[in-house]
Amino acid sequence: MDPTTPIIYAVQTPKYNTVIISTSDGYQYETDLSVFKKVFCFPKNFVEWKNVFIDSDGLTLVWSSRFEVHVDQLLALATSKKTLSQENSAQL
Repeated sequence: MDPTTPIIYAVQTPKYNTVIISTSDGYQYETDLSVFKKVFCFPKNFVEWKNVFIDSDGLTLVWSSRFEVHVDQLLALATSKKTLSQENSAQL
């Protein structure tokens, strides 16, 4: 049986192109989303980048520019993963 898709319950935007999400599986993932920069609705600057919300299901990040990224995409592109109780992240 496949594992359940984790739910996003917190998001941070420490710098442009980067998000950090905390999920229901007990991990925090840092992801560089610059691979999507050519998408028409990708946020154009850091002010737009900070304007991100978690959808009502906890499965997608949505920006005011209408750019969206699903949790599965965030996990696949994650550059680091740490347990919420760890001080140092483990590089993927």
